[in-house]
Amino acid sequence: MFGKILIALTFTCALCVSATAQDAKSVLEATIKNMGDIKSAQYSGSGAQFNLGQSVSPDAPWPRVELKSFTRTVDYDKQASRNETVNAQGALTVQFLSGDKAWGQAGANVTTSATAVTTERQLQILMTPHGFLKGALANKATAKKSGKATLVTFIALGKYKVVGVISAENLVEKVETRLDNAVLGDMLVETTYSDYRDFGGLKFPAKMAQKQGGHPVFDLAVTEAKANVALDLSVPDTVRQATPPAAQVTSEKLADGVWYLAGGTHHSVAVEFADHVAVIEAPLNEDRSNAVIAEVKKLLPAKPIRYLINTHHHFDHSGGLRTYVAEGATIVTHQARKEESQNPGDRREARDVRQRADRGASSHPGQFAQHRHHHGLAAEGEAAGGSGRLLAAAAERVPAGQSEP
Repeated sequence: MFGKILIALTFTCALCVSATAQDAKSVLEATIKNMGDIKSAQYSGSGAQFNLGQSVSPDAPWPRVELKSFTRTVDYDKQASRNETVNAQGALTVQFLSGDKAWGQAGANVTTSATAVTTERQLQILMTPHGFLKGALANKATAKKSGKATLVTFIALGKYKVVGVISAENLVEKVETRLDNAVLGDMLVETTYSDYRDFGGLKFPAKMAQKQGGHPVFDLAVTEAKANVALDLSVPDTVRQATPPAAQVTSEKLADGVWYLAGGTHHSVAVEFADHVAVIEAPLNEDRSNAVIAEVKKLLPAKPIRYLINTHHHFDHSGGLRTYVAEGATIVTHQARKEESQNPGDRREARDVRQRADRGASSHPGQFAQHRHHHGLAAEGEAAGGSGRLLAAAAERVPAGQSEP
């Protein structure tokens, strides 16, 4: 009897899966018929972009930068894109993606993009209205009703869950996914589309907006959209042959017990105490922090890293905090960040820091205190050789033309 029931349930579940997949296919085909079956698209307009992770305070929105013009060309079959951005001052930025290669170009200078940037650009194609429809069809999407709308879900690039909202009028209204972020963890990325218009037979949204981490990162008023625009990209040899660079750390002794840890775009300072080490700043990401920690252990193998001093909340200065928590270090930070880390939001870094926040914001090795936004750490206390007086100067040792260590 039990066996018959199990077989019946299995058969019923199989029918349900088949039905949801079939429902998704019919919804997607109807939406493509309504919006246009195209191989590529080009759209342009003006609006704003916002600097992720660079807010003036931990709970403030990302800073807004006006865009005089923005043009994106996408080839869905080739998985290629070209973005041209002109800011309010007239500066042009061009970004490219061709398959699994991404790069930027300014004049004759070509810069290979990081792996994470490449992944984001691939997903951004799938988050465009027509890119979503094509991606859903190609990746065996499922569907379920949500009021009058239909939620269509598929897995992109083998692991990223992409969910789109298709209206009763067969228009893509919203697409969301999650990207890995060194501070926020699985960061929600959500794009909304509205005010659909007919652009020469192509139905395309006149308004689009994207949020990352709960705040706007992109806002565009579309003034022109074209279907089936050619996009022929040639990947530069330097990009094709590039390999991700390993994190490099160099150490410079500034005084007894104080080392400047450089070798990258963002730097740190190690300060030796009687029975431990304090490190100022954990920038960028886990790879950078692991490299810095390895260098500190080489310089001071008998002393543990007991404290990590975080000068401010910007993501490029906070991305490596979790690595120090894993080392058993206490995070010393501004009171505003303690409150932030105790907020039960979806921030991965906050979850890690929260375990130590009570000590981290109140326990100050040598009475460290933050006084200025970027580099102004003042210190007094028991640093080896009285070197606490040198912390502010050490943190200010920035190469000419480089704004942040």
